[in-house]
Amino acid sequence: MFIAANWKMNLDKKSISEYAKFLQKFKFSDKVETCIFPPTIYIDYLHSLINDLPISIGGQNCHYKTSGAFTGEISPNFLRDTGCKYVIIGHSERRIINNENNAEIKLRAEAALNSSLKVILCVGETLIDRQEGKALQFIEKQINDCLPDNYENLLIAYEPIWSIGTGKIPSVFEIEEMHTHIKKIINKFVNKKINVIYGGSVNIKNINEILDITNVDGVLVGGASLKAKDFLAIYSAAVKYLNIS
Repeated sequence: MFIAANWKMNLDKKSISEYAKFLQKFKFSDKVETCIFPPTIYIDYLHSLINDLPISIGGQNCHYKTSGAFTGEISPNFLRDTGCKYVIIGHSERRIINNENNAEIKLRAEAALNSSLKVILCVGETLIDRQEGKALQFIEKQINDCLPDNYENLLIAYEPIWSIGTGKIPSVFEIEEMHTHIKKIINKFVNKKINVIYGGSVNIKNINEILDITNVDGVLVGGASLKAKDFLAIYSAAVKYLNIS
């Protein structure tokens, strides 16, 4: 089970310090893997506060080159050097706001994997694709175009674009159908289990229902991860689920 917190462009130094105090008081389980994705500028700071805890740290994105004249970009090597274990690639906000296309996302994923980072590759359809019955087809093309040649250390995050930050989530059937579909697509390329996690308006109210869905291997939490109390409640739900399942 994998539980990830994507803070996006939120939480300043003071807020992170207070958040870390909650983490230090909490008892973590060895059954659930946890990773926090802070703003890039605070990766080192967060690492210094929680390096004694069983929590990984990740980058929210990286460039497809390890060095060069790319002002404002982040090398995957830099992430690794600052203590990162994971990186998110192809998040819907990057695709939409920063116009990152499938070809570029594939290059970023490959660069990250070659730099010994684990990659969470995000895929997701628009509301129009969903309403027109094209969601499965859209995701299949997205995976075919974005999947890196190196499949080691790769996770897939299904995050329907229309669910990000809206409070709306697909039905239990839709999530199960999509996660099963994604795993079938992956199996065409590699004879290896790749975990598929769900992201999109995950919160303390719906976490139990989401974790109970077949083929959901964890969650990528956005807004609900900004308060330590809420994120730890989601984490605790995952631990409880594993203990009773």
